[in-house]
Amino acid sequence: MDTSFAPSVPSTPSVSRAAPSPWALAAAGTLFSFLWASAFIAGKIGFTACGPLTLLSLRFTLVGLVLAVALALQRQRLRVSGRAVLAGLLSNAVYLGLAYSGMTHVPAALTAIIVCTTPLLVVALGAWLGRERLGARAGWGLALAFGAVVMIMGQRLHLDGLAPWAVGLIAAGTLALALGTRLNQGVAGREDPWQVACAQLLASGLVLLPLAWATEGLQVRWGAAFWGSLLYQAGPVSLGTTLILLWLVRQGGASRASSFHLLSPFFSIALAVGLLGERLYPLDLLGLLPLVAGMALVLHRPAPARR
Repeated sequence: MDTSFAPSVPSTPSVSRAAPSPWALAAAGTLFSFLWASAFIAGKIGFTACGPLTLLSLRFTLVGLVLAVALALQRQRLRVSGRAVLAGLLSNAVYLGLAYSGMTHVPAALTAIIVCTTPLLVVALGAWLGRERLGARAGWGLALAFGAVVMIMGQRLHLDGLAPWAVGLIAAGTLALALGTRLNQGVAGREDPWQVACAQLLASGLVLLPLAWATEGLQVRWGAAFWGSLLYQAGPVSLGTTLILLWLVRQGGASRASSFHLLSPFFSIALAVGLLGERLYPLDLLGLLPLVAGMALVLHRPAPARR
């Protein structure tokens, strides 16, 4: 298998297709958001059996190897760009390595709330690089939704008594995710999504394995908690969200795709309360209305201008 990461050539000829409807984008984005949010819950469950870096390294390596075998059986060589690999490392290894490490001392719901600030960071990066311009309507939508997130996060930081360093790790991981999302915009639509997913996940797993060995000894308490968390995150979460995100970025741009992170806190809060017994605050529910309104303003706008 060729792992030189040379620029890839699409495996099938390019076909002109009609742009997907806003409803299709909304459905795909909502599924992406739910899967993304559920990963924090599955991660918390997995932490009862092993360390965060151990869980992530095994998760990424497992799904990466499965994809590599599938590509080999189809006699496809792994040929993706270095940009795709770097985007995957930022979006998987760096982002989740930091976020999961911080989440050992932070509730899963608050972790999702911090991560959902990704859209503003993506927009800021796009504006700084001059690659994407947003209209006033979308800008107000993001501001409204982000205000709801800040309201919720401020309450939780005040009442939950959290370690600042753990929150800082999650924030740093969120910045890495924004950088990875922006880089993925130059990958989506130009390279085969299955090969990109394989390279990104496999590279992330191989980078995290030695770190997990050095810091956690790769120690695992085998059982239902470990296997359930690992397999769920390896399949629907790792593979599913990677492919959906690449499609969303290709169809709607990085800023619109990342805006679906704004829905993740509410999926995470519902799952965390129902499955982990985490506390639900009144402002968690009150923030839902401006969040949904902001999402509507972002999604129902003209496609972003690109260069």
